[in-house]
Amino acid sequence: MKRLVFISNWFYLFSLCLWVGGMFLLGILVEIMVRINLKDQPQVASTIMNKVMDVFNVHIIYTCITFMVLAEVIKFLVAKYSSAGYEPQVVTKRKYTREVCLAVMVVLALYIGSVLRPEMHAMDQLKKANPADQRLQIQFDRYHSKLTWIYTVNMILGLTLFYINGKEMARFRATPGGNEQSTGRGADEQ
Repeated sequence: MKRLVFISNWFYLFSLCLWVGGMFLLGILVEIMVRINLKDQPQVASTIMNKVMDVFNVHIIYTCITFMVLAEVIKFLVAKYSSAGYEPQVVTKRKYTREVCLAVMVVLALYIGSVLRPEMHAMDQLKKANPADQRLQIQFDRYHSKLTWIYTVNMILGLTLFYINGKEMARFRATPGGNEQSTGRGADEQ
């Protein structure tokens, strides 16, 4: 059972790295590079970004969601039904902070992939068909602004999950006098 929990934690953290790292890489670096290098060809830039973001927002993020939710379910089931002695660590003031952060990230990602992405594609097609219509450009910019804000919230929540997991991995025990001291033990020895 310990190995199952270790492996599920690894998949959880690996998926979180892909998700948050991908948002930083694609949302900041790739977007800027494509828009700068292809500013003379906005149609090509739009096509490239649409294809890249489609793969990331659907295939990669949905796979990450699957691994992360599966890891949480495994840890829950092992804690509830196993005799291995696994106890989930609570390092925040509220017991389910990590799970709530993940749930909000999942809901926002599903909204991006299932609702906002198709709306943006439809608006982009209309915008390409009628480049003189400024209302379409304004609506597309609103969708893009909403996407940017949702990505920002998801990045903050993802970094929060990294912080919580980091606190879970580096536990300290209180010593007399109020100082904290490292236990020097791994998660399986506590």
